[in-house]
Amino acid sequence: MKKLIKINIMVMMIFVLSCEADDPLSFYGGTELVDLVESAWASFRDGDYDVSLATFQEAKDIADEQTGTDTLLIHSTYGSIHTGIGWCNLRLLNADIARDNFIISQGYVLYSFGTSVGLMASYFELGNEIPIDTAQINLAIEIGHWIFSSGMPEEFENDVTINVNDVKLLMAKSYYAKGELSNNSDENSGALFWIFDLNRTLLEMGINPTGCTPDCLDPSYCIPDYSLYLGNSSNPNMWNLCGSGEQDYDSLDELILMILMVLEGKVFEIFPA
Repeated sequence: MKKLIKINIMVMMIFVLSCEADDPLSFYGGTELVDLVESAWASFRDGDYDVSLATFQEAKDIADEQTGTDTLLIHSTYGSIHTGIGWCNLRLLNADIARDNFIISQGYVLYSFGTSVGLMASYFELGNEIPIDTAQINLAIEIGHWIFSSGMPEEFENDVTINVNDVKLLMAKSYYAKGELSNNSDENSGALFWIFDLNRTLLEMGINPTGCTPDCLDPSYCIPDYSLYLGNSSNPNMWNLCGSGEQDYDSLDELILMILMVLEGKVFEIFPA
């Protein structure tokens, strides 16, 4: 009789495990959690960041109840939830909370484009203060280089408006923030290097952010050739902004800031936040 009971228990365990294998959602709260996470991302894409944040938090509360569960599926879900909490807080200007959640998310899913860009943006926002916190800016730059070297996708699966153009813009702004204005193609560094790189990308997409043609004869009118202009012009702080006529700037620093503003406007015009 005891043997029969043991056999029945083993059969029941095998049945339960096989059901969970067929339906991995049963491990961590079923479709309710999955639907909540997708609903949160839908609100985020619509710009309802407060609603999205509340929904992500609700999903986290459900996931937290599934103690002892250690599967790839729950890791991925936790990663998505913390990435969502991070992006909502980043949009709501809570960069420190955003950073902490992106770091937690990376503990679950390391090679996530959306998580990595979010962490990079958080470090930039935390460092781009008065005075500049160079340590935070350096962390943003480090993550940017890692994104390009890791071979991860070039857009965020949960919001394709977050893509590689944002990374290039953040790289340009980060180098500008720490005062490195150069075009160092050997080390892929300097504000001008990433400005030229981003501008070429936009031109390849059929977007002309400066109002000039890529092969214009006067390099002072074109961002891609501005590095040549710096070495040849008697006034390197003059630039034709968007075809509106030549303008003098007090310094190269001021000129590059103006170029960054033009490029940032185009990036967000194409892919609004």
